[in-house]
Amino acid sequence: MARKKFLLCFHDFSVWNYQKVVPVLEELKDLVGAPFSVLVIPDTEKASAEAVQEFREVLARLQSEGFELAMHGYKHKAEFSQGRSYMGLIGMNLTHGEAEFAGLSEYESNRLLQAGLTAWSDLFDVRPVAFIPPTWYSNDHLRKQVRDLGMLFEDRFSLTTAKGKRLVSPVASFAGIPDFLVKPAFKFGELILKVPVGIPRIALHPVDFPTRAEAVRNLVRAGLGSDRKLVLYKEL
Repeated sequence: MARKKFLLCFHDFSVWNYQKVVPVLEELKDLVGAPFSVLVIPDTEKASAEAVQEFREVLARLQSEGFELAMHGYKHKAEFSQGRSYMGLIGMNLTHGEAEFAGLSEYESNRLLQAGLTAWSDLFDVRPVAFIPPTWYSNDHLRKQVRDLGMLFEDRFSLTTAKGKRLVSPVASFAGIPDFLVKPAFKFGELILKVPVGIPRIALHPVDFPTRAEAVRNLVRAGLGSDRKLVLYKEL
């Protein structure tokens, strides 16, 4: 019987934090014994030319080491409402403006997606294998738009392959939650790795380090010690 799978995904990798985050990625790679998925924010609009060039080189190096690079929105921060639905405005409020794709119209969703792909192509010459909207808030059109571009789409509870196969995928994430919920969130992570259904995700963020580093390492070890195997988006 084939082993069930899990994903290790590092969110919010950007031109603004790559110098601090790369050592964390390398440490996790040593712990895991293999590279994993890194979610890249492609916007570099206000960064210096030197920083952008170095970021470009870092991305190429990570790919050469086997890390899988996925696209994580455009700017991860919306600058204006863009005619959002009421539910989209609620999502924006709950995430302090980070849910940039929440509740957008078909036109605005595609416009923002294309802007992200343009920024991505300036950094990297390989189309991303997956698209993950920031904070997982989306709209009625984004899933199909992403699939039509040949990418896997991820939401908070599932993964949808480019071919349209939808997979149950619970996620353990620790960024942006109150301190009293952090321990329960790690317990939830341990639970979804044990439950014999779906493809659980461990979603890490730069803010998890160094404060929660040991708890993260323990959870990753739990995944590696389970009956599941670590996979990449492209293997789904």
